[in-house]
Amino acid sequence: MTTIRLARTEDSKSLLDCEIHIWESLRGILPEEWVSEEITRIRKAGLMDHWKLFIQDETRIVLVAVEEDQVVGLAYGRVEGGGTSWLSFLGVHLESRGKGLGRSLLQRFVDEAKGRGQMKVSLNTAPQLKAAISLYNSMGFLPEGLLRRHSYGVDLIIYSRFLD
Repeated sequence: MTTIRLARTEDSKSLLDCEIHIWESLRGILPEEWVSEEITRIRKAGLMDHWKLFIQDETRIVLVAVEEDQVVGLAYGRVEGGGTSWLSFLGVHLESRGKGLGRSLLQRFVDEAKGRGQMKVSLNTAPQLKAAISLYNSMGFLPEGLLRRHSYGVDLIIYSRFLD
């Protein structure tokens, strides 16, 4: 059974391991430099302490999907003062994909943002991430813009959803 919940400081190690696994699964889809840099950043000494502070920060939303005490998916972002939340990362462990965990994490992120008085959730994604785009479209996110050759030469699509 999988549980979607707010992250706890004791999740930090499992959360980092899951994020590394997700980035590893993007090799060959996103530029190698981007993937390698993200993995290096995650493995950096002291990042676990950073995550503990990040999880406790009231301006952050950090969610985990947990199966048998292991983090198998995560979503995190920030709550902005102007009423727009920003989803910075959403990913599911390769072996746990296809079970609706990404959808559940995204819905919970939207619910958390709405519960904190936000009016909109925005994010960006690469056109190569077809499953992510399909998920965002199916959950009412609409493309609002394009960042041409933004990160490592990759275009990024800006998606947003107004919260009713």
